[in-house]
Amino acid sequence: MKPSASLFVSAVLLFSAQNVFAWGGRGHHVICSAAVHLVSEPGLKVFLQGRGHTMGHLCNVPDIYWKSLPKEISKIGDATHFLDPEITGVAIPKLPLDFAVLEKEYTGQDNKFQSGKKIFSFAEDFGSLWWRVEQFSRRLIAQKDAFASAKPPQERKEEQDDKLPYNQQVYEMMVNMGLMGHFVGDAGQPLHNTADYDGYEAEHGGLHSYYEEQALATAPADLEARVYTTAKSLKGSWLKPGPIPARMRDFSAMIAKDLPQVFKLDPILKKSEVKKEKGMSLRTPAERQGPNVGWKRFEKMTVRHLASSARLLAAIWDETYVAMGKPDLAGYRSYRYPFTPDFVAPDYISNPSAEKPAQKN
Repeated sequence: MKPSASLFVSAVLLFSAQNVFAWGGRGHHVICSAAVHLVSEPGLKVFLQGRGHTMGHLCNVPDIYWKSLPKEISKIGDATHFLDPEITGVAIPKLPLDFAVLEKEYTGQDNKFQSGKKIFSFAEDFGSLWWRVEQFSRRLIAQKDAFASAKPPQERKEEQDDKLPYNQQVYEMMVNMGLMGHFVGDAGQPLHNTADYDGYEAEHGGLHSYYEEQALATAPADLEARVYTTAKSLKGSWLKPGPIPARMRDFSAMIAKDLPQVFKLDPILKKSEVKKEKGMSLRTPAERQGPNVGWKRFEKMTVRHLASSARLLAAIWDETYVAMGKPDLAGYRSYRYPFTPDFVAPDYISNPSAEKPAQKN
């Protein structure tokens, strides 16, 4: 088997994790499309079951459309896709759940993962994946009163009126649920729960995109069906109703336990290297077998990770829908499609516009 094409030497300033997307387009789509069929609330289930394609699209927006926006906008959201617990020296299960408390405690402290460096901006260096999911839940619940006063369309003309309050509320609900799904999916990717997100510390450099996108792309056409079937049997503390950050912490802790297995299964032929020259880190990615070999090795674990994300997402959708007052969605007939939803800035970060670039997406 020929090694993959990633046999080049790259300088750190040329390597950009901006090009690394959790699960890639296919993985994120599968998570949200499968979640549609895992919802249990009748009113929401009927509404979503014919919109799997729409939810799959929305789940990819943060990695596609939002990253095409001007840098001063897109960089605000970059660090909401991951969690780097190692910089604090605290294990995931013991991390505090109040983001403001974490910001205050660790900003300016030594970076426990990168020797000799300080934590410049906690939000950018640590990430904020759990609280991003919570933010979209809050946005949905905030629609409750507006939904209660919005009347469904009474005639065909109103059905296609994008300014009709009812149509606006249903559309916003759909968009917020889909965008939320992206970040639940990110949390289900082991390499998005570690500061060694591309494997160089473990001498598996270049693993991120190989694991989540290249290998996954070779999965057969029945991937979504397998994810759905697997998801139905899953159990865990992260599925029990409760504060979202706490559940996301339990979820990330479970997923991160598989990191050693990800490295073990990586079909490398030659370990990666990092050399220091003239103040720069020169990285040579690992040589590894082709993506089809990787998929055969990662298959069972990847299906379980995708299924776990889909199951958790469906549970949060259900609970949020109930918290919204179980609005009647049966009157929605609009053809409006969320091609390019507006960027949603994180609202829980004290300084979201810090100048230092985020470590990864």
